[in-house]
Amino acid sequence: MKILQFLFAFNCGLVLVGYTLKSFILVSLRWPWAILFFVISILILRKIVNLRIFQFENSGLVFSIKSYHPLKKGIVSPLVEYPVDYLRSLKIERSVFVDVIVIDIDLKEKETPFRIKIKVSDISDNDYRRMVNSFLQK
Repeated sequence: MKILQFLFAFNCGLVLVGYTLKSFILVSLRWPWAILFFVISILILRKIVNLRIFQFENSGLVFSIKSYHPLKKGIVSPLVEYPVDYLRSLKIERSVFVDVIVIDIDLKEKETPFRIKIKVSDISDNDYRRMVNSFLQK
């Protein structure tokens, strides 16, 4: 979050420097540079808005997952909270832009599992292995 904030401030600073020193920039390059810095600013702001903190907890009987924005204040309620016995599978689907954790929950009312998909940003393989191992140890 702090890196993204720094990049956004740095980008805005470059825009201000470019505006004050516009007499040194070729006229034909002013609009392309302005558009480039505007697009970079939009991408950084979009990344900040979509940023998520992912918390996983397995107490042995119940597992819970919380996912929230870093600027959220107050109490954060779990996004997912089920008994460990109901867990059928836990896997991660990786793509270029976002990683998705897919959880299949076995409900007694249905034959097909209840599927939950949670978007996470940059979860490491080591963290994923620790999540899976916490279910295997209990």
